[in-house]
This record gives sequence, structure tokens and C-alpha cells, in this order.
Amino acid sequence: MNIVAAGAGAVGVQVATALIDAGNAVALVDADPQRAAQLTDRGLTGVAGDGGVTTTLEEAGALRADVLVACTGHDAEILVIALLARRHLEIRRVVARVNDERHRWLFDETWGVDAAISSAISLVHLIEKATGSARTVRLADLSSVGLVLVEATVTATSAALGQLLADLALGRDDLAAAVVRHGRSISTTAARQLRAQDRVLVVTPPDGEARVHHAFHPEEPGPDVGVGVGVGG
Repeated sequence: MNIVAAGAGAVGVQVATALIDAGNAVALVDADPQRAAQLTDRGLTGVAGDGGVTTTLEEAGALRADVLVACTGHDAEILVIALLARRHLEIRRVVARVNDERHRWLFDETWGVDAAISSAISLVHLIEKATGSARTVRLADLSSVGLVLVEATVTATSAALGQLLADLALGRDDLAAAVVRHGRSISTTAARQLRAQDRVLVVTPPDGEARVHHAFHPEEPGPDVGVGVGVGG
């Protein structure tokens, strides 16, 4: 998978390193030439330039990229990069970091964002999800109440396809809170039988993440238990 990451700060480098370790090709873009040069010295691919400029992203390989990750330190800049990546460069998937939670409502398809999250670890998981390599993703760690929010995607081969939510093999501590269908959230009662591409949001204890995955995709290895996203609740 070819990935371009705009922003080579601590989060960008952490995301790039994790993705490279997983066998992906990653180029990091940063406006600071010195920082970009340091990336090259560390064995990473660094490109100096403004991530909000088409030619800079093209130099980093955006025209052949599967995913663009916008993870600079400024939300306004991230939204511009995301919109440029989607509308002008036609990158298939755009994942964005939210620096200020008050701006989260802006991070949607209007600005070209497929998925937005606050931490480096969850950015990696959402990139995997956006490219279809992960079926179950932890979206939030509600640490104050000892719960996590997990999103499970129903696929054409999922054990959940055609089932009612009440019939899923979830634990008694697991709560199916909502279903996202065709980009819109619907109540669990209105969802009725689950369809392919439905995304089910489940609230569960931290040790229930693997159980949720198994209810939807028992044939696939489950996620590593205990990997959080650092979003307090």
C-alpha cells in the first residue's frame, strides 16, 4: 500500500514508522526542509514542501497513493490538504488527525475526509480499515467509564449478514448502539436485518473487542486486545 502523510511531527513519524513496519511504502511531507532532511537520514522518505500544494504532494507520490494521511498540527491546514487530496488528486482514501475536538464536526466528506481520529495508534487502525484490511476498529477509549467504542463492518461474507442485532453472538455487557447505513446513522430497531456495508457501533468493555470481532467475522483473526486510541470519555 502506498501512503502519503502530510505532517512529519511526532504523530506523523509514529504513524509512518508503524505503517512501514507493516510493509507499506510511506512518504512524509513537511514544510520544514531541515525536518524533511532528518527523516531521510533516519531511513524514512521525506519531502520538503507545503502539503497544501498539489505539486508537493505529487512529488511525494500522491498520484499513485492509496491513502493520504493529513496529520499536521493545525486543523484548518489539515482540512485544506484533505480537500486537495480528494478533489484534485483523486486519492481514494483520506484519513485526518483532529487536533482540537471542537472542530471534529468539520471532518467529514464535505472536506474529503473518510475517517478522523485524535491519536497516532488509531490513525494506523483507521488507515487499515479504509483500505479494507481491517474489519473491526476501536474508535474510542471511554476510559472514564471503563468502556470502548468498536465499529464492526458487515461484509458479503460476514457471519452477521442478514442477522438481527439481537441474534448476534455478543456478550451481555456488549451494547449495539447504532448502525451506520449509506453514510447515515439509524437506530438499532430500524436497522432490522443487517446488510452488507452496514457499520455497527458497539459499546463494550476493553476485553470485549475480540468478542465483537468474532461475532461479525469468526473466520478472521481478531484485533489485538488492549490497543486503545487515547480518546478520553
